[in-house]
Amino acid sequence: MKINSLKRALKVAREIFGNKESIKDLFNETESKSANNKDRIESGLWYDLKMLKSMLKAWLSGSYKFSKRTILYVIAGMLYFVSPVDMIPDMILGLGFIDDAVVLALVVKRIKGELEKYKESTHFQDAEVLS
Repeated sequence: MKINSLKRALKVAREIFGNKESIKDLFNETESKSANNKDRIESGLWYDLKMLKSMLKAWLSGSYKFSKRTILYVIAGMLYFVSPVDMIPDMILGLGFIDDAVVLALVVKRIKGELEKYKESTHFQDAEVLS
């Protein structure tokens, strides 16, 4: 699937939104690609991916509720990340993940409010478990 812009990724996200199996497959593909490229992904992008994967996993399990808009952006960010055809091919050493980082930074910016609430909630739950 050719995803060469956030706009295109959002369109595809809307198309698969109701199909949890497709979303689970996307989650697994994101997990695999990020694990296989961990040495090539800079820390900011790695953190964004980790947070978006956590959000999607919580939404899929029903343990946290997000707005549809937020989940669409999370799905779109992951679609862009896993797409083999984007603005800068991932195979280009040193440059391949720059466009992914920019797109994920845009996604994080667009969902910042819900992302912050989620981080506070999950941090609080982790702290509660440690008490």
